[in-house]
Amino acid sequence: MFRNQLNDKIGNLLNYLSTRVHNLSLTKALKLLYLIDEVSYQRSGSPITWLEYKVWEMGPVAEELYNELKLDQSLIQNGQVLNLESYIKTNIKATKDGNTQITIHNKGEYNLAIFSPFEIELINNIIDRFGSYTSTQLIKLLHEENTLWHQCVKDHNLDLNFKLFGKKSNHTIDFSQLIKDDDIMQMAAQSAFETMQMHEQFNALA
Repeated sequence: MFRNQLNDKIGNLLNYLSTRVHNLSLTKALKLLYLIDEVSYQRSGSPITWLEYKVWEMGPVAEELYNELKLDQSLIQNGQVLNLESYIKTNIKATKDGNTQITIHNKGEYNLAIFSPFEIELINNIIDRFGSYTSTQLIKLLHEENTLWHQCVKDHNLDLNFKLFGKKSNHTIDFSQLIKDDDIMQMAAQSAFETMQMHEQFNALA
């Protein structure tokens, strides 16, 4: 969502993560992005990346980034090709169990000037707290009871879906559940969304 507005922000964020987190795998990067957006939404009513996170067996996944970085499928939005090749590069290597692992590396320098002080502090806090976690530990964390992922899986009986039809689903994480009892934060979230929509409409006319 709003990727044409935020591609630079997403690219710089991944670049920055790759310099701060040792051996940043794709799985770990996607989980850290999710945590950044979840905490940002809970505290401000607005995520940082506005990515849409699908409810998959291994936790929340920004499908458009997964498709680009694992399957080499760039996103096309409003006739524009959007990708992250100016910000990061990937490396694919075989693992001991016969699978492959994708790691993310920076390309050039990151630009933190496009982030607000609130965003930079939040991002650094997430890195400091969870950057040393393994991918497996992050997946376990996001599977815990009462997380948004766990609640969606429970509400829609997705455990059976994963068993019968594979590891993916079309269900999406609903961040609004984080602030359902906070009227002020709901107003902030609505205002943030309307602002992004306004910019989207303006860009479409430009």
